[in-house]
Amino acid sequence: MSQMLQPSRVAQQTGYRRPNRLERAKAAGLIDVSLFEDADYPAPLVLPNDEIDFDPDYPPQSFSDWQKHITPKSLPFKRTKIYLLPPPGWTEKASFLYRNEWPHRHLLPPGSESIVEYLAAFYDGFEVLQLRKEKLTFDEWIEEGEAEQSQSFVALNTGTESIRIRKRPMSNKGRGFQLNLNDLLDGAIAVLPDDALALILHMDFDLYEDDDDDFVCGRAYGESHVCVVSSFRYSPARDNDIEVDLEHFWPASHCATYVEDQVDKYIEKPATKSGRKGQTEAKTSTTEPSMPLRMAIDAHKLSSHRSAWLNRVCRTASHEIGHCLGLDHCMYYACIMQGSATMAEDLRQPPYLCPIDDAKLNTLIATRGNVSVGSTANREQALLAFTKQYQQGSGFAAFRAWLEARQKQRANKTLASADGRPNENTSADVDGSRSKAKKRIVTSSEELRRSKRLVSRSC
Repeated sequence: MSQMLQPSRVAQQTGYRRPNRLERAKAAGLIDVSLFEDADYPAPLVLPNDEIDFDPDYPPQSFSDWQKHITPKSLPFKRTKIYLLPPPGWTEKASFLYRNEWPHRHLLPPGSESIVEYLAAFYDGFEVLQLRKEKLTFDEWIEEGEAEQSQSFVALNTGTESIRIRKRPMSNKGRGFQLNLNDLLDGAIAVLPDDALALILHMDFDLYEDDDDDFVCGRAYGESHVCVVSSFRYSPARDNDIEVDLEHFWPASHCATYVEDQVDKYIEKPATKSGRKGQTEAKTSTTEPSMPLRMAIDAHKLSSHRSAWLNRVCRTASHEIGHCLGLDHCMYYACIMQGSATMAEDLRQPPYLCPIDDAKLNTLIATRGNVSVGSTANREQALLAFTKQYQQGSGFAAFRAWLEARQKQRANKTLASADGRPNENTSADVDGSRSKAKKRIVTSSEELRRSKRLVSRSC
């Protein structure tokens, strides 16, 4: 099967230009450009209605850009741990809300313990811990002067205060309700440990952010060190509702035929002199069997519901925590730190960090984590051990094959420069080659509040 390694024709239409290999190497602060082969780390696909299609000029974040953002003030040295807070429990008075309106009765959501285990592997070098479920508790909210509980709010108790959480009915005709993401993040901030690099609140209810939103899967307040991820929309039981192409999750999303079919629905191929429609200019390739993407595609298979659900939530959890560590949306590669505009795009993206974001994480571990174990090779080994537990899961099986191929590459070629710190001698070149990021104009208090956090994986 031919693989799509470069952006689709949509990129040409929308004006997105991917930095070339040398520019990407400079952006990572590395000098070994052989680490940036497309067969190992393909470009963003840029399909119709993808995030980059909507915002092709979003400024890329180089290693140098990130390094300027990470300061003792923005990320104090005392912050060294990553925490996950399980879905809050419900008081007896309010528990009927959970019993009556949970829509996935036949399928239990992923357990927080498994997500913590995955994050501990993905962010190997940092200590990842699970907080007690009782840290936050939902209760009924009774407005002052009212005798009965409000139908528009629930209370989130932190032990020291009660935070009002907005709720609204589901936008479709299905049963259930949605909780407001911004209010929940206020609750997460209220219980943030002093030593937390990041706190992720795991929710199993559907979320919304603004009145105009249908739903949102996750969001990070990067400078506040908190993020929230909802497992609700990732349930395989909802796949038919959102028209997800089950056969073209990552890595099969890089199938050239699939990409062309998606693009042809929106863009007609340019005619040649003979009057026939021409072929795409995007680069396709048939890689050697040892290449990570090729091996991942060969291992791709339809998954069991349970492991598929866990895989999807783990991917978004690792993305949101990345924002808490200062990583912005990736514009260089198909990467776990890409933004996603739709659920379909979310599931087309890979679970790994690209070389540029990987260099950022290695540097952060060197100053905030356990540098003796924090390296790309060690993280990949930890992830490989995790994925071996879920051999029947589509995403985990494919990711396992990708990781095994990476190990084979390491055995055949030293990748020490990818695992080490960025080369100091290239820092000036990075700054010199970087174009100035566009200023973001703040026009209201709401936009000001939004500008203080990194945009995340909303769908």
